[in-house]
Amino acid sequence: MSQYSIVIFNDPKSPGDESLGRIFNALVLAADLKAQRQDFEIYFQGAGTRWIAVLEDTNHPAHGLYALVKTNIAGASKACATVFNAKEDVEKYGINLIDQFQIPGLGGATSIASLLIQGKTVITF
Repeated sequence: MSQYSIVIFNDPKSPGDESLGRIFNALVLAADLKAQRQDFEIYFQGAGTRWIAVLEDTNHPAHGLYALVKTNIAGASKACATVFNAKEDVEKYGINLIDQFQIPGLGGATSIASLLIQGKTVITF
């Protein structure tokens, strides 16, 4: 069975509809993989770490999808959450902060290289 890693980079603060479209597509893919009983996890990286607080809002149109796949969230990059002022929200909502790969001067981030080395298919949004 294949293993999939969905990595969300896009910023919810980006103007226009593209960012919302990307998060919907990421969560629809995750829900589809879940429905088909595939092995997958979701990572929030870069400005994408800001999505946690946005998606936790029950009034957000993507909240239902998010709630459906929340148990598949592996975590959010600790360094990125710190840089993009999302660390407090990530912790507040119980999402794991990942610090596998050390970035000089910033701390740890998700090691996407490790996912590739493990043979996982990495899909980015």
